[in-house]
Amino acid sequence: MQIASPEAWSYYRGAMESSSDMRMNKVMQWFTGNIGYHHIHHLNVRIPFYRLPEVMDAIPELQSPPVTTLAPGDIADCFRYALWDEDKQSMVSCREAGGRA
Repeated sequence: MQIASPEAWSYYRGAMESSSDMRMNKVMQWFTGNIGYHHIHHLNVRIPFYRLPEVMDAIPELQSPPVTTLAPGDIADCFRYALWDEDKQSMVSCREAGGRA
């Protein structure tokens, strides 16, 4: 996740930097409507879900998004991180944020 000021935000940046490629097997790709290619959907919502992998393969700029997984540790991290740290440009826990002046 990233949070940008209104001055730094752009449609392209929001689609490419705030989305990720979620890796999963072919069955889960189908049942989730290719949610793993969601960053492409943000660039053009008219591309049907079943064509998203083809689009990603055809356009080099789309082929290196941040990768997300849903391993148990990843899910646990979602509950641990609660605040955006401007200096670190990342999510931090309440404990990490409270330790600074």
